[in-house]
Amino acid sequence: MGQRSTLGGLLVAGLLVGVCVRFFRQGPSEASFVGGVSRSASHRQLKVPRSAVDPALKERIESVKKTGKLTDAMRLVAAAKVRKAQDGVDRSRPFSDELQGMIKGIVKKLKGSGLEAELPMLKVPEKVSNIAILLIQSDRGLCGAYNSFVAKRAGQRIRDLNAQGITPKIFAVGKKAINGLKRKAEGTNYEIVKTIKMPDNIRSSDAAEIADALRAVFLSGEVDKVEIIYAKFFNLLKNDPMVRTILPLSPTDLDDADDETFVMTTEEGKLSAKKVKVPSPKAKEIESDVIFDQAPETILNSMLPLYLTSQILALLFEAQASELSSRMNAMKAATDNAEELGKELLTLYNKKRQAAITQEITEVSVGAMALEDMESKIPPLGMTEEQGSINDEFMQEVEEGSISDVPEAPDGPTERPRLENAFA
Repeated sequence: MGQRSTLGGLLVAGLLVGVCVRFFRQGPSEASFVGGVSRSASHRQLKVPRSAVDPALKERIESVKKTGKLTDAMRLVAAAKVRKAQDGVDRSRPFSDELQGMIKGIVKKLKGSGLEAELPMLKVPEKVSNIAILLIQSDRGLCGAYNSFVAKRAGQRIRDLNAQGITPKIFAVGKKAINGLKRKAEGTNYEIVKTIKMPDNIRSSDAAEIADALRAVFLSGEVDKVEIIYAKFFNLLKNDPMVRTILPLSPTDLDDADDETFVMTTEEGKLSAKKVKVPSPKAKEIESDVIFDQAPETILNSMLPLYLTSQILALLFEAQASELSSRMNAMKAATDNAEELGKELLTLYNKKRQAAITQEITEVSVGAMALEDMESKIPPLGMTEEQGSINDEFMQEVEEGSISDVPEAPDGPTERPRLENAFA
């Protein structure tokens, strides 16, 4: 008996220790007064969003806004570079005009002397069997259809030459020129001779490098004619790919009166460019008694390379202006599209947010109505019964003796089993 009582005491003590440990681990705030355990509100996981915001759509709106700011900044940079190209044309024109006037004066004085047969750069071949093409494009994209149009015109010209049995030699300026020919001149025959990077800041040395390469293949007899394909600048909204012959030089080309340049202006707060007709330089008057220190052929041979360089320099500036104007238009269109897309996404975002808020309000209202219905289903006390009248009737029945003071015995055994018999 002593061992059994000791074992029972240990079991009871162990149970008490376990209950105490559980109570202290849970904390007093997590134990209910009825002995049950309820989780703390801080540990509840909410499965319903706290705000009616679509994070993915919100990030898309922010991304579109940033893209619009970037394209607008690129448009402004292109506009500044167009002005820089105009300044380059203005700086190069005085030297070109003076040189062209001097060449015209010498050609006028020696007119009819068979000068074309003596100067290689002015000699027109009887038959053209080989042609070199200077293709001017850009190093970068994001300029609309500028590179595509120039490459398409080059592909058309190469097909025309292939039909005549001529495989042209290509001098490509700009990284996009090679990629454009692969797409637009697919299936044609051409030879890439040299690739030149399109400079951001065009200088006379860049034009001289191109002019020397073209003059070398022309004077060596490898080609009989040199053409240039570039985008002629008309205004900020228009530029067309053109094909122009630059070698051999013709004295009649020096008298071309259709010379023009572009001028950047601002009208009503908007940037614009206008083509301005420039009068052709007049021939320098050379007196009849002027004695040349060197032969006229030698003088012209030293001047014509400079004239070719000046012409290529002007065409580089014009091609760059066409590229930058195309980039301005492309970035302006991208900025406008980003603004319109941002408005549409914001409208969709507001609609979805309003729909989510309306749904949450509807759910709360339905829940409240459900609770009211549940309370209305509890049976009432009666039309005329009240809590006080029920208590009075109950006490009256007790006093009259209709209700016994002693509760009725429950059903079951009347005696409990003895403990000694249970453990026997």
